[in-house]
Amino acid sequence: MIGVMPFHVLCDRWDIGGVSTPLHPYTGEPTIFIYDGYEGGIGISEKAAELFPELVRTTLQVVSECGCERGCPACIYSPKCGNDNRPLDKRAAKLILESVLRKLTSEV
Repeated sequence: MIGVMPFHVLCDRWDIGGVSTPLHPYTGEPTIFIYDGYEGGIGISEKAAELFPELVRTTLQVVSECGCERGCPACIYSPKCGNDNRPLDKRAAKLILESVLRKLTSEV
């Protein structure tokens, strides 16, 4: 999702950061955090929150249309990933994005 944000929000991929975990200690659930890469923030993540359904759609399209098998820098890998892009999985990313999109569209 961070990789597609510059298509929707005036920013560079390096202006934002993120953390994802299968079980976060504070939420008790799988959790994804996306945040401004600047101390105090400059509004990038707030704008992204407003455009979240479109970001999910675009990310799903990129992941679905990428010709790789397991994931690559063009679809799910990030050069900034603090976990060395592990345990990222393209098929799981697609399932999660589809589930999130279904939830978002059912709320409308």
